[in-house]
Amino acid sequence: MVAKRHSNSVLSAVAALITLGSLVGCAGAAAPSDLPAGDYPDLTLAESKSPAQLLRNTAVTRIPADTVLNVGTEIDGSIACLGEEQDPKGYIRQWVSSVDVNLRLPEAPNTKAIVDGVLATFTDEGWMSQQIAGSSEDSHADLLTNGTLAAAGVSAARVRIEAVIANDGASSFIHIEALGPCVVTDGAESSEVITLGTL
Repeated sequence: MVAKRHSNSVLSAVAALITLGSLVGCAGAAAPSDLPAGDYPDLTLAESKSPAQLLRNTAVTRIPADTVLNVGTEIDGSIACLGEEQDPKGYIRQWVSSVDVNLRLPEAPNTKAIVDGVLATFTDEGWMSQQIAGSSEDSHADLLTNGTLAAAGVSAARVRIEAVIANDGASSFIHIEALGPCVVTDGAESSEVITLGTL
């Protein structure tokens, strides 16, 4: 029960940080004249990194420990939010934190049910869930959103969760990917973006 309360407080802190950024707006330095139009939170890419990592780690802890074989390598970096045509200099970026959680061999048939249980812990706290395309043609993933999705930018915390089962049905893993909000940077070639790393 203590762990559940701690997990809830982590999610509350993540949502509060992103919401605070959204409310502040672009109050910092003057934006470049060729910045794509949009409503972006007043957070740096570095400031959005830790909340995304916390969100990923929180989702991992919601997978029942007795079903987990091991947790794979954590992958972190930023990606462009917009296409090159809309944002040629890559000003708008978001932080992505992901990991694969390998399940014990007997759990392969239960993988989807395990994911559904993780999703329920989020939706019970007010997160919105929708199915999206998965990593293969015949699969799907679930996207959890806590925040607002705007037409020209994202000021939301999002988690993508996908159950991946081997073709022979013998092994499986759960892919978890937390995405920070789209924020304004100095561009894809800026020192901040390069130092923090890209995907």
